[in-house]
Amino acid sequence: MKTYLTGICLAATLLGAGAAFAAVELKPQKHGQCYTAEQLFVLDKEGAGGGMGTLHGEFAFRREQALEDDAIKEIGWMTLKPGAYIGLHAHKDNEDAYLIISGKGVFTDGNGNAWVVGPGDMTLARPGQAHGLANLYKEDLVFLDIIAKNNAANLEAIAQNPTGQCFQLKDLFDKNVEKAGAGKGTGVLYGKFAFRREQATDDQAIKEIGRMTLKKGASIGMHSHVDNDDTYIIIAGTGVFTGSDGKEIEVGPKSVTVAGPGESHALRNDNDQDLVFIDLIAKNHALKIAK
Repeated sequence: MKTYLTGICLAATLLGAGAAFAAVELKPQKHGQCYTAEQLFVLDKEGAGGGMGTLHGEFAFRREQALEDDAIKEIGWMTLKPGAYIGLHAHKDNEDAYLIISGKGVFTDGNGNAWVVGPGDMTLARPGQAHGLANLYKEDLVFLDIIAKNNAANLEAIAQNPTGQCFQLKDLFDKNVEKAGAGKGTGVLYGKFAFRREQATDDQAIKEIGRMTLKKGASIGMHSHVDNDDTYIIIAGTGVFTGSDGKEIEVGPKSVTVAGPGESHALRNDNDQDLVFIDLIAKNHALKIAK
């Protein structure tokens, strides 16, 4: 495989000035559990999906770095400038979620449907579905792009039973949990969901997408994941993330955290401001778990 190196100099050139970004090799490797904003790396793409303009990306990790068993293959903070768009394109064997953080855009599916999307709206393309996203407005369109794959999926069955592709904030449903994290947390974890794991089929890779809130003093207790991947991506506020190694790390906007099979994680909010984050769960059913 050809190896690409994305360096700090490239990041500085692309961004003009300001924060430094990590250098990284795009080759398969086990990803970490926590990436703060300054640890993301920059990779831009012109004419993404057959579209126009630059798709600016700041990534925790990309699909080229994913291992075969990983359910979540890529997590990036993406920006489309006014007039730029991702062309309508189909997904054959993976799933791709665009989760809108700020700005407005127009999301389209493969059936010719279109929605104006804004902060809090969630979109998804599963295998056999197509999607595109355009910024037709005057301010930057910022969104999370998360790609996942289930290697054991029956792609024909998924294509024959298509799911919805656009979940607007006004249509999300509430589900709150007390003492989240195997009963070890404190307070209430507030959630607004596009869908939850109880609604997912074995063929679907992305099992759950929620916009979550921890208020001051609330926490998700330390808990382990046996056979799925769970990512917390911070949108607003500041919190403390703990991974399998027990190390506490302060996380804020743009921080990306992940717990894969065999890993543990926890999150708490010690501050006055609400801690708001995306929680996405994915599973690769082809993964063999050691007994």
